[in-house]
Amino acid sequence: MNHEILIYNKTRHKAPKKFIKDLILKVLDFLELKQPVALAVLIVDKKEIKRLNKVWRKKNETPDELSFGLNSRQTPAFANNSRGVLNLGEIVVNVEKISEKKYLSEILIHSLLHLAGYGHEKSLKEAKQMERLEAKLLKHLNI
Repeated sequence: MNHEILIYNKTRHKAPKKFIKDLILKVLDFLELKQPVALAVLIVDKKEIKRLNKVWRKKNETPDELSFGLNSRQTPAFANNSRGVLNLGEIVVNVEKISEKKYLSEILIHSLLHLAGYGHEKSLKEAKQMERLEAKLLKHLNI
């Protein structure tokens, strides 16, 4: 399947773009999506991710990642475009968290599940479901 994964590094630090793209492709394959997807990964410094967190989530703290989804499992047609591509949204990663590949993998998996419509903030049941899926993915990918 032809997924479109764009990776933008807005810092002076080297980013493991191939590692990020390969991991995302493996997760998408595991999720068995029935159509191609488009998503972007933006790597920013801690000042910028803190600013985005404050603007969009009203939280004055520096997160490891942010997910800005265009999709929901309840309304998957919302983000479809004319080419049949499912636009999942954007993942923003704090550059300080990309050097440890195991942790970067965990961040990306967590973010991708959010973009695919999974959550953990509405209920304990929802949180447990997402936690189980994250664990399955980590095991599947030998992480």
